[in-house]
Amino acid sequence: MKGVYQKRPIRNLFERADGRWSIDITFKKPEGGYKRIRQDFPTKSEACDHLNLLRARKAARKLGLERPELNGGETLFKDFAEKFISTYSIHKRKKTRISHRTCLNSLLRSELFQEKKLIDITPETISDYMAVRGAEKMVSANRELMFLKLLFRKAVEWGKLGRNPAACQRKFDEPEAKIRPLADGEAKRLILAAAPHLKPILTVLLSTGMRKTEVLKLRWAYEGWDADGANGNSIVDLDGRRIFIPGKLAKNHRDREIPLSAELLSLFKDMREKSRGELVFNVKEIRKSFKTAVKAARIKRPVRIHDLRHTAASRMIEAGVDIVSVSELLGHSDLKITLRYCHSSTKTKKEAVEKLSQIYMPAVKKAKAGTSTRQNMTIVQIPKPVSYRQTYN
Repeated sequence: MKGVYQKRPIRNLFERADGRWSIDITFKKPEGGYKRIRQDFPTKSEACDHLNLLRARKAARKLGLERPELNGGETLFKDFAEKFISTYSIHKRKKTRISHRTCLNSLLRSELFQEKKLIDITPETISDYMAVRGAEKMVSANRELMFLKLLFRKAVEWGKLGRNPAACQRKFDEPEAKIRPLADGEAKRLILAAAPHLKPILTVLLSTGMRKTEVLKLRWAYEGWDADGANGNSIVDLDGRRIFIPGKLAKNHRDREIPLSAELLSLFKDMREKSRGELVFNVKEIRKSFKTAVKAARIKRPVRIHDLRHTAASRMIEAGVDIVSVSELLGHSDLKITLRYCHSSTKTKKEAVEKLSQIYMPAVKKAKAGTSTRQNMTIVQIPKPVSYRQTYN
């Protein structure tokens, strides 16, 4: 159709049945003949990155341009990693910076990365490290692998290496954690059993689905806060009846707003009258007090603070809120992430079946009643009409 944009599929890129992605590209050799490259990657983004690199090389050869030698591979892995953290990770969230530093410290404890140059680290090196590290801590090994993938991807972009040795390495399949949101009774008991300073924090967590960091960094609105680009705190705007979370604090780096209900507005107004500082909650951490509250509430199963976020999302879905609104309130960049927070219960499943039964069972009964009526009817045979020729012959 004219005037309608249709997305064209990427050539030389194919998705396999097992979820991996393959590239298939053919080059013409300078000395004659052809060379075909077929390679598999765990994700589409990694396959696209490698495919773009190969296409750039192909275009350079076609134009007769010599590819410059990459001397950056002689750089020590440790030195490049430090530069990567100081130039790239420094602009990320605090948790990301801490995670990158932790991964690097763990990698440098291994002899496979100590005093090694970038060019000396091969896919076999990373595979050997993952085999040893995965046997100790599978989750940590996966996190360090993702750090290596990102680090070597930047090394290719910055012209230090010609390939990413970690591109084809796959993560370990981690067992999915069984997450069950709190029941209404459990959530109420938890709030009642909490310490006085913890009660309003739990109420906000359960009512908004905000992350713990976003709640603990809540700050009262001040003059010019909406134009302050350096603001890294969540803002309680009582006049606007909302909570504003800046992109610097949000995990997806996007600003979002959460409207305040009448109950939350009343709660914050009472706290504002008693507050003397800039922060709403003058608390840095709530782990110990939260564990104490869980124990006092007699909740036998293990409960994390993040489970309150799952509880809020599940209750929104049960209340009939559409998933797009839930995703925007939680601050997710993709609806697939929101689906992980939507947990069904036996009660909701039963209600769904009952609603469908109420819709379709009357129609089935009506159809059965009509069938029995037709069976009880007396069939009367009507004689066929006599034709004109039969009458006068």
